[in-house]
Amino acid sequence: MDALAETLLALAPEAHAVGTPTITALRAKASPIRWIDAPPSAEETFRTIGKLAGGTVLAPNADLVSELTFEWDGPPGQPFGFNPVQALYCSPMVSEGTNYFLVAAPGKRPGFLAVYAFDAPLAISIASWSFRYRLDGHIPSLAEVQADEDTEATTDCSTGTFGPVEQISHAEAEAFVRSRASAMQGSR
Repeated sequence: MDALAETLLALAPEAHAVGTPTITALRAKASPIRWIDAPPSAEETFRTIGKLAGGTVLAPNADLVSELTFEWDGPPGQPFGFNPVQALYCSPMVSEGTNYFLVAAPGKRPGFLAVYAFDAPLAISIASWSFRYRLDGHIPSLAEVQADEDTEATTDCSTGTFGPVEQISHAEAEAFVRSRASAMQGSR
């Protein structure tokens, strides 16, 4: 799963970037994604734009790409046998639920990463991992995350740094974005 970490850092906009990238701009960056030509569809919200390490890469059905989604599904009734989050040098996650991370690297704009895991399948249910990576620089508030189907999200998650990925609380993410915006305004 090093390909996922490599992809996130390769596609992260430069620190000085403003706005949201296009599919064309993302495809121009060197990354492990095997890109697929998928025209937008008026009927679908997301479209498959590539493959990565046996998973599917999805993007919004629009010219600008506010986020990418990386999805993996396992065989019925079986766990994956690997933990993509540990591949990012992060702590293990619960068997079902969503964890949130701030992905940062020198010279890159921080990105918000939501990782949903269901890795305790029974009988015919399917294990799945879904990574949603924000490319537009927006760090959602706790209220936004809770409104977006994760009613169990709280601000009391542990803080730890694991290479370029840092798991932080929403309050810390919002404070980070405010301090970064103030620093950028002060340097102009």
